[in-house]
Amino acid sequence: MMSSTERINIAASAQRLDVDNRIPLRYYYRIADNILKQADIFRAEKNIIDLYIMLLRFSGLVSETIPFHRDYRASLQSQKVYLKSRLLNALNELEELKPAVQQKINELNRRYTNQSNSLQQSAVKNQSLTYYGMTKAVKPAAREFNSYGPVAQQLSYSKPMEEQFRRMSLNLMRPKDETLSKHSILGPNGLYGQWQPPKTNIRVQYPSNIDLTPIEFPSLQQAIQNKLPDKSDHSNSEPEASSVESTVTVGNCENSQKSHVDEPCPMISFEESETAPVHINVTRQPSPPPVLAEVQDLVHAISPQVKETDCRIDNPSTEALVPSESPLQLHISTTMMESFMKLAKSNTNRNLETCGVLAGSLKNRKFYVTALIIPKQESTSDSCQTTNEEEIFEVQDKRSLFPLGWIHTHPTQSCFMSSIDLHTHYSYQIMLPESVAIVMAPRDASRKHGIFRLTTPGGMSVIRQCQKRGFHPHIQPPDGGPLYSTCTDVYMNPNLNFDVIDLR
Repeated sequence: MMSSTERINIAASAQRLDVDNRIPLRYYYRIADNILKQADIFRAEKNIIDLYIMLLRFSGLVSETIPFHRDYRASLQSQKVYLKSRLLNALNELEELKPAVQQKINELNRRYTNQSNSLQQSAVKNQSLTYYGMTKAVKPAAREFNSYGPVAQQLSYSKPMEEQFRRMSLNLMRPKDETLSKHSILGPNGLYGQWQPPKTNIRVQYPSNIDLTPIEFPSLQQAIQNKLPDKSDHSNSEPEASSVESTVTVGNCENSQKSHVDEPCPMISFEESETAPVHINVTRQPSPPPVLAEVQDLVHAISPQVKETDCRIDNPSTEALVPSESPLQLHISTTMMESFMKLAKSNTNRNLETCGVLAGSLKNRKFYVTALIIPKQESTSDSCQTTNEEEIFEVQDKRSLFPLGWIHTHPTQSCFMSSIDLHTHYSYQIMLPESVAIVMAPRDASRKHGIFRLTTPGGMSVIRQCQKRGFHPHIQPPDGGPLYSTCTDVYMNPNLNFDVIDLR
């Protein structure tokens, strides 16, 4: 349930949330409810590690964050009593889960250590094969790794190999200069030669007429026709069709496994040709699997505001490890952005922004956007503000939905996060770390949309300490990174359905 890239760190997964008095106290109550809702789902799925982390987050929020809000003393006594009772229940459950969670974490971390050792072992084997080009060098590596000592000891045998290789090289006679000059790319005279211009008396003659008519292979066509069964003979035609289907399926599955393991193969469609003498029944494959919304180059330019991080397609199995402190996957329908742009068309034509709220469900450690809520709003050419947030909360509560972010248009600007956008998304990301901000920029020739999130802790800390309003510049985070980055864990899912709830 959790990638074998890092050890599980409970402390990093349940870090304390600092109070921000600019955010109303009712928002923190909603954060507490959302954490308990996630805990209920993880409990039902028997995911004890994530359940333990959610209970830790809830306990820290109720005991270390909410009581320090400036409006806490003036809040209703019933709310305080309710939170206190839920806190006691969470603490009791944490005590009960602690032994089983510790045992599970030790088991998974032990598996991580074994995987790391096996990767180091394979790396050393490859290094030894590079030195000698023979399998004899693998044996001493295997003996070294039986002890699973430190990395320095595991790689200590490489130095004797280099010394032995040098001794072997010293026993060889040095080639003569005449021999080296014959094989030099600089010519027989080597570095002492003089440059000569290309010769004009030697030319390459190309054919003057080129026949571009297609080439036919009568023998091949005749062989195919001889092997074709009669249309009325169904007993022979079905095996032929099944063999073609299996060949096509295996070929595409091998390609798809490089990106998505244990995911369905992409859809394969075939159009029948009018002149084709053969009719083969081909079964269509299932719908394509979810793909990452943003795929960036590994080497690219970095702007001062946003850093385009590389996207990797991870396919963790049910037994794999995924660090709990990293955001969970977020799945969005492939048609949601197009649907939103249709709803925003009238405002876009008038150069007015439009915004919507993303909400959805949680299942198997993945969030799914299942609702696009269009709230009442006030818009300008470069801003958009919701006017009745209680309606949004009411829809989310009735449908038991998680707040997963927001989407808005830039009808006249490029695809980026403005300073106002950063402050708006800060409140969403406080509610749920997996929340995203989608920017739709129809007039941006280079990028029509972007899916962003504030960096943690850099961008979140800068916005939390910023007291300015309107459009303004921000300082760079203390770690030197960007304020926000493109999300690398958002998947466009063609099989995901969603509801449009227009409250305007």
